[in-house]
Amino acid sequence: MAIANESHQEEKNMNEHHGAGRYWLIWGVLLVLTVVTVVTGRMHLPSFGLLLAIVIATVKGTLVTLYFMHLAEHQGVNRLIFAVSIVFVILALVIPMADLGTRFRGANPPGSQYSDLQPPDIGTGAQRGRFGGGIRSTDLKDSPPPAPSH
Repeated sequence: MAIANESHQEEKNMNEHHGAGRYWLIWGVLLVLTVVTVVTGRMHLPSFGLLLAIVIATVKGTLVTLYFMHLAEHQGVNRLIFAVSIVFVILALVIPMADLGTRFRGANPPGSQYSDLQPPDIGTGAQRGRFGGGIRSTDLKDSPPPAPSH
């Protein structure tokens, strides 16, 4: 029995069996992409490491969807839904990255790769407190001694 959005030709194509060679090839490509992901994940790639990981994950997900979930054999609405979902995932990733990369530099957290500000010097003294208050020993060298209290 055919599904509502499939034609008789698709039903005929789905009844034909494919060899296992295609699945072994896709599985091998997925293994290679997994090794590439692991190797590049251990490298320090600050400028394009995240983009590379997203591209590899998208390619792997697309291969799984097209061949192991048999979307390559379908036509019509199934492919349209898949394409629209890929577009929305890309937009959900690109828009926040574009916002972070183009915002005012001072609005980014100090010490991040997008900020010109240096992270604050926390110091080692216990008197610094939760928010970095207190007196550092280097501050005492240049300041006059405190006035005696009565």
